[in-house]
Amino acid sequence: MDKKIISNFYEAFKLLCEMYAEFDDKTQYCAKCSKNAIQFVSKYKEMNQNSDITSNGSYNELLSTLSNDYNNFKEYCNSKGNKCKDYPDLLTIEKNQNFAQKIAQSSEDTPSSSSITTRLFTVLSIFGVIAFFLGISYKYSLFGFRKRFQKQKLREKIKNIKKKMNQ
Repeated sequence: MDKKIISNFYEAFKLLCEMYAEFDDKTQYCAKCSKNAIQFVSKYKEMNQNSDITSNGSYNELLSTLSNDYNNFKEYCNSKGNKCKDYPDLLTIEKNQNFAQKIAQSSEDTPSSSSITTRLFTVLSIFGVIAFFLGISYKYSLFGFRKRFQKQKLREKIKNIKKKMNQ
């Protein structure tokens, strides 16, 4: 991972955290929150246009998380009675939409193959466990019962010998 990209994500998450920290339920307008929201959106757009980030799936997931968290913050502000009209919206860029469509298409293809492998693994595991327990029960039935029977005979013989000695 590139340190510059990580620092960009850190700055964006930091701005988002500051917006939550500075938000006040009692006031109708928060100037610091509005300023941080504008900075956050510009940072988000800057990172969104960076081809190093948008080409990588894990970075794109972080961008999606940032977007969701920002939208959740706006909903939180609106639910508390604060008007978030001054907070800019995050515009989705076509690159992300195309990437999301590719992910959706690949995820439609992937579940069938991954579900087959998952099912196959599960079925084979079940058969393996069944075979293992059948093997143990077979061995026990061959040797376990015989040994038990022999021990019982020995105990009876010992009891008989003790009775004879006591008489």
